[in-house]
Amino acid sequence: MNVVVSAGGTGGDLFPAVAVVEQLAQLVGSGFSAEFVGSSVRIESRIVPSLGYGFTPIPVTGFKGLMHSSTLALPWRIFRSEQIVGSLLKRQCPAGMICGGTYISFPAARAAFKRNIPVMLIEPNVRPGKTNRLLAKKATKIIAAFEESKEYFSPEIQRKTVVTGNPTRQSLSLSIPEQKSVRLSLGLKPDVFTVFVFGGSLGAKALNTAVERALPQITGTEIQIIWQTGSNYTPPDKLPRNVVAFNFIDDMAASYSAADLVVCRAGGGTVAELGNVGKPAILVPLPSASNNEQYFNARAMETAEAGLMVSNADIDARLMPLLYDFINNKTKLTAMTAAAARLARPNAARLAAEEFLAMISDCV
Repeated sequence: MNVVVSAGGTGGDLFPAVAVVEQLAQLVGSGFSAEFVGSSVRIESRIVPSLGYGFTPIPVTGFKGLMHSSTLALPWRIFRSEQIVGSLLKRQCPAGMICGGTYISFPAARAAFKRNIPVMLIEPNVRPGKTNRLLAKKATKIIAAFEESKEYFSPEIQRKTVVTGNPTRQSLSLSIPEQKSVRLSLGLKPDVFTVFVFGGSLGAKALNTAVERALPQITGTEIQIIWQTGSNYTPPDKLPRNVVAFNFIDDMAASYSAADLVVCRAGGGTVAELGNVGKPAILVPLPSASNNEQYFNARAMETAEAGLMVSNADIDARLMPLLYDFINNKTKLTAMTAAAARLARPNAARLAAEEFLAMISDCV
């Protein structure tokens, strides 16, 4: 059984699709194969081949505004990407396509629609993204992470929308490593309040700035920081002993395990992971998100009393006061941890894979 997957641009778009593919491989067994399409310069070009899947690059880029220099070439990039995917579909004759939901999915899904290949969309956010809203009418099935997402679709589209939770990879859906042993392996103390700060593969400028400015206050305190900076930022050469920094973290399960509290953006994948590992968070929505989706994700977690939303503009000033508040209010931290655990949907990837198999069975 062959499947074509269009996902990438960010880890939040890529990894839910990877999680579904991993479950399909287990359910189908031998003879299963997946070919991914995506950008040659984004995270998928590195991650997908490392996982052993085929990868076909396409030239499509996101819309960056009418005045941006890339906009003039965008129609050609979409057209050329659709051509490339169309040729791939002709060669592969896949049973179906999985689309992650960003701009990469647009030309790929259009190519599939023209060939009557069933398409399953994954929507990781409370508020569906622009690409998924454009593709939803012709899609065969939609996997939603949140029940509230249905409210943004027509009754016709709601009938083919299944809420499974956001698919996460098995390493984050099973038991995570023991906390104290992870802290020791990172050179940290086993019994000290630990915060995991991350902003995705590229990093988050506001979070990195907030941590860097807080370093003098963190030095010598009973606060430990695991800091994933991303590739667009270089931390200071000398860091306090209670701060460890990494450009990129492959083993997210270990870092989550080590943490008492997480400080992060509010992408759909991140919010799902926080629930599955049962970690409370200070959520800083990305203000430049075109659909404002991270705000709605953060609000959903805050409403569930599992997170606290702080604006991008305020995190610099509020980071240390909030950390001290959590240290001094263990009851609050415990309650938020329990609330986060109640949001867990560890079987989302398996359920989505089963829905995909049902979808292609119905289309035969």
